[in-house]
Amino acid sequence: MGNDRAGDEGDPNGPLVLLVEDDETLQVTTRLVLQRHGFRVATADDGIDGLEKLATVDPDVLLVDVVMPRMDGITFVRRARERLDVPAVVLTARDLPHDQLAGFEAGADDYVVKPFDGDVLAARLRAVLRRGGAPRSQEVRLGALRIDRPGMVVHRDEERITLSSTEFRLLEAFLDHTGRVLSRPQLLDLVWGDASWGDPHVVEVTVQRLRAKIGAEHIVTVRGAGYKLVGA
Repeated sequence: MGNDRAGDEGDPNGPLVLLVEDDETLQVTTRLVLQRHGFRVATADDGIDGLEKLATVDPDVLLVDVVMPRMDGITFVRRARERLDVPAVVLTARDLPHDQLAGFEAGADDYVVKPFDGDVLAARLRAVLRRGGAPRSQEVRLGALRIDRPGMVVHRDEERITLSSTEFRLLEAFLDHTGRVLSRPQLLDLVWGDASWGDPHVVEVTVQRLRAKIGAEHIVTVRGAGYKLVGA
């Protein structure tokens, strides 16, 4: 497994998915499904193999199983995101809130539960890619913060603040609705792409992480309603 595919099948102009999956049957069937939907697919058998693959392939999106030998998917996503800024979708048989939180804490952008429908999986991958490639406006000032939206970079004075892609999308959702209260379902829809499937606690955890990095004074809680972004 993993070593016989370099992503050269499917639509030659399609997005390249790095599929990290230790189950041979599921790896093959998922690869075929994605290729039928126009994706190119490179494969890896576990997290260690996946990190080695990143030296030779430049994927547009990661699709990663959680439970794997040698290196699990959560650890792989965390280490991969330290190397490059690429969206990641976690693929797992367990639909539990703490598994969702672990994936998002590691930097995952979406969460798909097995067994999955091929059309839905392809749609979720394309949604993640669209969010990652959406046009961004010019630099934004927020108090002492300078936010470079095209470059996904935040500075406080001369200090660079490192945000995960999920944290940055959350910040962008607030920037696009400055002064407006956003509910947890609205943030799930704006940041994670679907208000119906996620655990609202994911929003709370991500808001807490963002506050810790940019300053708690910039994101206020409106009791019973949600959160809003305010200036310094």
